[in-house]
Amino acid sequence: MATTEPASAIVVRIPVPHAIERARRRWDSGARAGVPAHVTILFPFLPAGRLGPGIRRALATIAVAHEPFDVRFARAGRFTDVVYLAPEPSAPFVRLTEAVVARFPAYPPYEGAFDEVIPHLTVADSHDAPLDEMATQARAELPFDHRVAALEVIVEGGDGRWRTRWRLPLGVRP
Repeated sequence: MATTEPASAIVVRIPVPHAIERARRRWDSGARAGVPAHVTILFPFLPAGRLGPGIRRALATIAVAHEPFDVRFARAGRFTDVVYLAPEPSAPFVRLTEAVVARFPAYPPYEGAFDEVIPHLTVADSHDAPLDEMATQARAELPFDHRVAALEVIVEGGDGRWRTRWRLPLGVRP
């Protein structure tokens, strides 16, 4: 039987309105597995077992080089089976992704599946969900703002649940 090593991801956690969190927990398998509402910086990242002190230092160096920033979520959008919230501005998320990929080029975003990475916060990822209705409901909760002040490295446990391993403040020397 083949086993896969637990995964990791680098994200920016975003607190969302209660109604959006409720929808996430119902229609997004990641949310049901403990993945917090977030904008992905890099997934997949290193296998969880390889996240040692040197990796933490490298990521902390990247975080220190980026200042905290404010973001607004005022628009809900759709991919084929996804309802998402679009961050404005999105450029700081792109810069963080580019910095991490420059340091860890063996780990392209989404394993290189997309030509362009579009920063977004997934509300639902499902071919069964009433996605148009969900997008309308999400829009009713917008806008909301958030101060982005840290990266988080989250890891998948042996139980399939995701937990925060490291929180790395932006613009702050470790």
